Amino acid sequence: MPADPAVRSPRISPPDAMRPALRPASHSAVVGYRVVRSLPGRPARRLTLPTGLVSIVIAVPHPAHDGSTPPPAPPLLSGVRTKAAITVSAGPATGIEVMLKPTAGYSLLGSSLHELVDRHIELLEPAMIDTDRLTMTLGQLDCWNDRFMLLDRLLSERIAAGPPASPGVVRAVLAVRHGGGRRSVAELAAESQQSPRHLERLFKEQVGVSPKTYAQITRFRHALRLIRTGLSHADAAARAGFHDQAHLHRDFKSMTGRTPRQFMEFTRAEDFR
Repeated sequence: MPADPAVRSPRISPPDAMRPALRPASHSAVVGYRVVRSLPGRPARRLTLPTGLVSIVIAVPHPAHDGSTPPPAPPLLSGVRTKAAITVSAGPATGIEVMLKPTAGYSLLGSSLHELVDRHIELLEPAMIDTDRLTMTLGQLDCWNDRFMLLDRLLSERIAAGPPASPGVVRAVLAVRHGGGRRSVAELAAESQQSPRHLERLFKEQVGVSPKTYAQITRFRHALRLIRTGLSHADAAARAGFHDQAHLHRDFKSMTGRTPRQFMEFTRAEDFR
């Protein structure tokens, strides 16, 4: 993939901006990267929305004014979100947020993701990632593309070494995303040759949420993209698979605490980075 000039010069990414993985997603558990920064005296406010993905935030250490390198904060693994969240970080600090397929998060963690929904944990287990060595290596690299390539390779290796997700769950996740959240649990179960109850149990374990909730997140993401293009809420609701505009408003309010109109006004007024 050609180098992205914007990646080489670290900058604050806008809400929901994501840099593509350095390999096609079909060949990697890594979906994309986001550079996050906070500046001295100017805390960074970040809005995190439900995406249906798992993420890891890894600090990139930089020398202090006296030449020493403060110990970096441990990486944070966040599960699938069902509600928006605002985080505030004081500067100066730089990090990389790695977005992963949810089933890849299950393989990396090696245990159920259900307890990680709307939560995060510190990655302190050496068997997962040698975090101290990783953060120091990231700090020694000068090019963002090189950092992304290192993370892509390392995470893919660690995920491949973990417990594999059920093929039925992997297929169901793809079916939900490709179908825009319109597929029923019964359809997904039939295609994976499992009972709906069995698929739901595996889905909660290896994705974190139920297939129904994952479909709601997918429809929300689709509707948000349509609304951001200027499409009316009624048309966005119809094209994203909602029963009607009221259904869209209910799901939007459940996930963001606001109606679509209130949410768009809120994000325009706030200084999110």
